[in-house]
Amino acid sequence: MQTLIPQPVTANARNLGRAGRILGFGLSARTLLLLVAGVVWATPAFFHPHRMWMMLVWDGLIALLVIIDGIGLPAPAVITVTRRFLHSPALGERTEIEYEVAQQSNGIVTVSVTDDLHVAIIAPPRPLTVIAYPRDAVRAVLECHPARRGDFKLGKIYLRYRGPLRLVERWAVCDAEQDVRIFPASEQGGDKSSFYLMRARQIELQKRRLRLRGMGREFESLRDYQTGDELRNISWTATARRAKLITRQYTTERSQQVWIVLDAGRLSRTAFELRQAGPNAMGESEHELAERLLLSVTQLDQATTAAVMLAQVIGGSGDKFGLLSYGRKVQQQLLPGNGPVHLRTMIDLLSQVRSEAAEANHLHAASRLKNLQKRRGLVIWITEIAESAGRPEVVSAVAELVRRHLVVLVLLEHPELDALAAREPKNAEEMFASTAAQEMLERRRETIAKLRQQGVLVVETTPAEVGASAISKYLEVKAQGLL
Repeated sequence: MQTLIPQPVTANARNLGRAGRILGFGLSARTLLLLVAGVVWATPAFFHPHRMWMMLVWDGLIALLVIIDGIGLPAPAVITVTRRFLHSPALGERTEIEYEVAQQSNGIVTVSVTDDLHVAIIAPPRPLTVIAYPRDAVRAVLECHPARRGDFKLGKIYLRYRGPLRLVERWAVCDAEQDVRIFPASEQGGDKSSFYLMRARQIELQKRRLRLRGMGREFESLRDYQTGDELRNISWTATARRAKLITRQYTTERSQQVWIVLDAGRLSRTAFELRQAGPNAMGESEHELAERLLLSVTQLDQATTAAVMLAQVIGGSGDKFGLLSYGRKVQQQLLPGNGPVHLRTMIDLLSQVRSEAAEANHLHAASRLKNLQKRRGLVIWITEIAESAGRPEVVSAVAELVRRHLVVLVLLEHPELDALAAREPKNAEEMFASTAAQEMLERRRETIAKLRQQGVLVVETTPAEVGASAISKYLEVKAQGLL
């Protein structure tokens, strides 16, 4: 969405430091090589000392050219730099930052641009070099993949520029500080085909949706009273006007309210590596490509991405979506709504959700949701079952909600736990670890079985596939008319 793209920032260059007008210069590598080459002229002086003047003349010539090149460099004030985001920055997604350099001098200047970006956007600084012609803006693009969500501060832009001889470089800085928000990703993984397939299923389902009269509480039309009609459905105002009993007809509510609930407790801090899909850069080895496309994310990062995907599909199907994220207390809350502005608000809130070190208060979240949602709705709850000898708190919280609402519990599983339980132990230590894993899995299966007996729809999925699994279950609920 266009509104998620940060505003461009433009700043004029200035001298670096208080003494930058005098000391803000440096010799280039070309100059140092030329000075080293002057030692060759000193070789004849070992045999004929009176020929030392050859090296001195060479060094003097280089010094003269350095002075001329330094004087010809334009002042920093005539250089303007603009930082512009071409896309909305999202977690793990390809983001392009464009730098536009313009200078008002009469010469050609080679400018090296180094931006003080936050490590959440790009870890090592990556300078860009452009050739700026007089009064003609030149642009260069920096590609990055943000690694964290939230608000981050971008620092200054540092410049090093040289003249035509490239013997002297001058240093300058642009005050281009800016606050940038990194949003959750809008899709998970690199394979987008499954997501588009689900969207196609949702659109087809929307076209086939039936309107059922006599059910629901959404007003449809008026008709004459018939034997067996409920008294509460009689329209007394229409009856008074027509002097006969008139009954209201209702249709099923076609706009359901769907709540997306995110658990931001300690279990959501579990990190794992997600391999992305992307093109191979020129000259990049397979190892470098694999390292660049390997992103370390948390379960909460993937849950926020799943929430964005769900909101897009829910809004497209005509339903309203709301958000509740919680830890010990409710972090973010958004009442059900629809439309692009509502989606943008939700993405803003999701970028601010943070994992907490303590166990989440599931009962408090369920109580808040019961107060916010009075009529029956769909609750898609993305969480994890904490390992405990007793009944997990999230199970009690879901049992409270399922009495009034349809609850889809999306549980994140750990494949490494299954592998540990299935591993053949080779020593006593591995035997104890495998036994503990088997007990944990058995308690988990018993808990899930009890939840399903209470009417909870349970979806077990991996963090990498949580978005696709949640959308698939939502579409299944819509197709079966469970609401």
